[in-house]
Amino acid sequence: MERVISPLFQAIKGEIIMDEFWVKILFMVVVGAVIGGFTNLLAIRMLFRPYKPIFIFGKQVPLTPGLIPKRQDELAKQLGKLVVDHLITPESIQSKVINDASIKNMKIFVQSEVKKALSTEKSTAQLLDQLGMKNSSLTMEQRLQTFVLGKYETWLLENRKKSLQEIIPLNIQQKALKSIPDISQYIVTKGKEYFNSTEGKGRLEEMLDDFFKERGKMINLIQMFIGNEKLIDKIQPEIIKFFDQSRTVDLLSVIMEKELRNLEKWDIDKVESLIGKETIGTLIKEKTGEWIPVASIMEKPVRELTANFADTIVNKGVPIFVEKAADYLIVHFQPLFQKLHLDDIVEEQVSSFSVSRLEEMVVSITKKELSMITYLGALLGGIIGLFQGFVTVLLG
Repeated sequence: MERVISPLFQAIKGEIIMDEFWVKILFMVVVGAVIGGFTNLLAIRMLFRPYKPIFIFGKQVPLTPGLIPKRQDELAKQLGKLVVDHLITPESIQSKVINDASIKNMKIFVQSEVKKALSTEKSTAQLLDQLGMKNSSLTMEQRLQTFVLGKYETWLLENRKKSLQEIIPLNIQQKALKSIPDISQYIVTKGKEYFNSTEGKGRLEEMLDDFFKERGKMINLIQMFIGNEKLIDKIQPEIIKFFDQSRTVDLLSVIMEKELRNLEKWDIDKVESLIGKETIGTLIKEKTGEWIPVASIMEKPVRELTANFADTIVNKGVPIFVEKAADYLIVHFQPLFQKLHLDDIVEEQVSSFSVSRLEEMVVSITKKELSMITYLGALLGGIIGLFQGFVTVLLG
């Protein structure tokens, strides 16, 4: 009986021992997996949390705040440097933005937008009103007048003491001298026409009456010599004969040339004082408004203003402008890029970024990978637990 029971007891005991062996191994695997997974999960969490340092009895708890909140400023600085040095470099942007394909696309885009702008029925004033520039027509007219007047005052300040002969170009002076005979002939012709007319005769008669009115009986003495004829009938033909003589034109030309020579010696200051500074300013403003009617121009539709040269602007002007802009960017891209200070922008944005928002963004992007890291920690913990279990049992 003992021979039968003893082997059976040994078999049962061996089976119990084997069950305990596997239970220990399983327990060690589970514990290792839990510790490994929890450790990795805790490490991931400690990258961001806690957001702020924790103090106990006035002393800061180690590892608080989390790694990223603690090094946020340093991270922002390094990230800004990384972006500028390796990600968004002048060479990479220039190769992507300033190339033949992008320039061609830019030409098409700008041509389309310019064509739309030039074909609108809205006036320039309306477009400026939409941009917040109210009463733009009046403002532009005033600014134009102020600009022209300012240019005149600047010119006057520089040339105030110069004579007209120094200011007026030589070719204009020569033309003025050459035109004197024609002007003299024109004046003589018009003078003859005037004094030969009824109006001229009446005006001449009034002048004679005024002349003799102050000289008493002189008119009676003259009337004795001319008989019953009127004095005006004697004087008018003589005046017309005077205008008919060729020497009259020569005489007038000599007088005008002499006066022109004297006038050329006047300095600008004298001319201004003679005319009057306020009169000149008013004249400049009036003539500027007449020559450049800003208000009427700005009230016309843009389509009407650009009808004659819209195609030239779109088909020739825009491509040239885009090419010139591209050439400018190619030459000045490096200094322009440096002036953007992208590293400072990135650093400032990252420094001011909410850590909770940063954690949410990183976790949402790398959720799958972070989960895999947690599972990997659990797997490694389980493998280590399995190894420890075997070692423990064997040593035990």
